[in-house]
Amino acid sequence: MREKRFLQLTIPRWLKWGLGIVIFLTVTFLAFGIYLYQAVEGNRTAAFEQIQTKLLEETKLNSISNIERYHGENAYYTVYGKTNANDDVIVFYPFDGNSSNIIRVNQSEIIAEKKIEENWYNQCNTCTLFDIKPAVISNDGNQPAWEITYENNQNQYVMEYLSFQDGSTIDVIRFNQIFD
Repeated sequence: MREKRFLQLTIPRWLKWGLGIVIFLTVTFLAFGIYLYQAVEGNRTAAFEQIQTKLLEETKLNSISNIERYHGENAYYTVYGKTNANDDVIVFYPFDGNSSNIIRVNQSEIIAEKKIEENWYNQCNTCTLFDIKPAVISNDGNQPAWEITYENNQNQYVMEYLSFQDGSTIDVIRFNQIFD
């Protein structure tokens, strides 16, 4: 009969405990991170269903394709939808729920987001674009505008607001980087 030999690997006890603790902490932090993300995301989108129901009842919208949030001087839900006449619209619904402050814009009457992006790239091709989204600014009343956020070639974070009608600049905010 042949004798089988097994190579026995001995791991020090302190190393077993150390690896066990590291694995336990990694799994715990991962589970907590997933839970925290889901809780924050659920809180952020909690009112979307209620807003959708209200807008379908109170306005001429018959379908809603997307809802986002915009936080400026006043906070708004930005709602993309279609009317009964099959027009694409953007509706800015205030967080406070005041129906008299609802702003409605037909997308056929504004400069398209793609055109704004093309014009921006022609003006600043060395910049880094972060986002383009509809916004409401309070310069002279509540005025809808395009908000473009980007980093320019001087390493400044820039928020530029452009007119919905002609794409002209309404306001520019630049943040200088103090620390590297």
